[in-house]
Amino acid sequence: MARGKTQPLLQDRSGNESDQIEEHKDGNAQELTRTFNPRTQAWDIFRQQFWRLLFTAVLVALVIITLTIYDNRQAIAHKDKNAFNTITTILNLALGLNFLEAFKDMAKVLRWRVLANRKFTVRETDLILGGESLVKLSTLMRESMKKPLTCSVCACWLALNLLAQASVAIISLTYSLDNGVDSSTITTSSGMVSVPRVDCYYNNGVCTTDPDQPPEIAQNEAHAYGELTQGLEGCPYTTDEDIFSSSQDCQYFYSNNRQEFAYRFAEYNPRDRRRAYPYQTQRLIKTSPGQCYQYTPRENDTYFTDSRDGPQSMVVHRFSNGTDEDLIEVSRSKTAFDSTTYAYIGIQAPQNASAVACGPRCIWVYAIRFNGTVTHRGTDIFKCPITVSTVTNTADPAHFVPNNTARMAAASIALTGRYTNPIGDPMKHWQQYQLYPYGSHWETDTLTPQEVGSRMAEFAIGSLTGMANLNKHTTIPGTLPTLGFHLSVKWRYVVALMACITGVHCFLVGLIIFIARPVAIPGDSNLVTARLLQGMVSKLGEKGGLLKGKEIADAIQWEVLGSADGRGSVGYGVRDGKDGMVLEVGEGMVSRKELPGGRFPDGEYA
Repeated sequence: MARGKTQPLLQDRSGNESDQIEEHKDGNAQELTRTFNPRTQAWDIFRQQFWRLLFTAVLVALVIITLTIYDNRQAIAHKDKNAFNTITTILNLALGLNFLEAFKDMAKVLRWRVLANRKFTVRETDLILGGESLVKLSTLMRESMKKPLTCSVCACWLALNLLAQASVAIISLTYSLDNGVDSSTITTSSGMVSVPRVDCYYNNGVCTTDPDQPPEIAQNEAHAYGELTQGLEGCPYTTDEDIFSSSQDCQYFYSNNRQEFAYRFAEYNPRDRRRAYPYQTQRLIKTSPGQCYQYTPRENDTYFTDSRDGPQSMVVHRFSNGTDEDLIEVSRSKTAFDSTTYAYIGIQAPQNASAVACGPRCIWVYAIRFNGTVTHRGTDIFKCPITVSTVTNTADPAHFVPNNTARMAAASIALTGRYTNPIGDPMKHWQQYQLYPYGSHWETDTLTPQEVGSRMAEFAIGSLTGMANLNKHTTIPGTLPTLGFHLSVKWRYVVALMACITGVHCFLVGLIIFIARPVAIPGDSNLVTARLLQGMVSKLGEKGGLLKGKEIADAIQWEVLGSADGRGSVGYGVRDGKDGMVLEVGEGMVSRKELPGGRFPDGEYA
């Protein structure tokens, strides 16, 4: 080293310039020294490991945040699924690589404690110095099969590395991205959708109100669909918002006082042939009873008349409520004790009714509650106007339910599809009756007039619901539902695994700092390692530049150190030099266990 020139500063293991440089006052070359203090060294190692530990904590937090965000989403679209898979894959890879690098950093610290504890052969020393490589560690374990302690330590470190990588891989087992199965997991977009035809009641794909179709079919279908009401799940509502926020399981809705009923229309993906994942629209149709009236048949003013069913086949009730009075004909076959008969008494079919219509979408419907020995009640007659609303929030002609279909639904509880004619009258008279015995849901025992009207309106909404569910479909522009995905997270396993990953990393950092305390830990630079091996490797002179590591180790072990039997004679320790204590890897070094207190002495090292 040339005298009088400024010398390069020695870089310590953390990359900072050494503050241990002293210059002799006589102008001689500078002496490079470093002070070893276990406490200062512990902080240096902690700062080095802290950034790895912080990165682990950040990645763990990002994994939890990602799972939380996607778990809170009811439905995940295909493009969002790809984004989720990309994010989680990157995070898992980053966490695995971070663990790999963290273990390498730890191995670079532990190797000095291992070499300081006892003597090894040159070959073992070379493999231990490369211990951050799992391949070299595996080689050391294989070549040390006759040394149980060395083999066991290698096996434990390899297992710990594999366990760390396995814990990262297990993260993907704590959640699953499942295919959706119903409308709770749909995503929507504009497109062509499948919607039910609601312009009439269809039978075998044919509109039953077409001129060439017998009118009996439409009336019979309207009643048959209404009978399905009892098999449908209804949900209560106060406002329309309650309907719009309800689940798919609600097939129709009723107001809290059951004086209004509603059906919510849906749109379907044309590929969804089972109609498993509809998009629930904001289109509603409602039914409701108006002001209902109760009458009592006039005493001794009931008589029989003839009809096509035979002589005396019709019973006529004259009734009054003290203000109004009227009469009603009922087929004797539709009367029974302790029962209720609903009646449509219009001459024309309901879709064309005028005399019994109470509006363009309203029909007067009657109910005769007969006396009996079970109920011990008298006979009462009820008269209710049943109205079907227009469809709200329509955007296409296919959304409309026409007036004639609405009137058919309003009268559906009384319809049979069978006309009744007086004898000798060639014109079809469409008075119709449906009898419900005691115990039926539609029987009216103890009900008030408005509650009777509620039964009629509920039957009407059931008829419309059946029509919407069973009619044939058509394709129009709308909101297209697509079945998405749903993230299922096993949170207790996620939290436990993430806590374990972070906690084990923290524990290992603390353990490494504790294990390294008695030993001076050099930097991890190749130049530092070359400096410590200088005394041993220099004995080869200028030879061996192209030899492999094992060949150089054998040459030093057998030819230079003269230990052909391969016994350990090399260690990492302290020796006295002309300028003070010297750290070195070589033969004849004082091991840690031979030092006072089993630790490297504090102070300056040359």
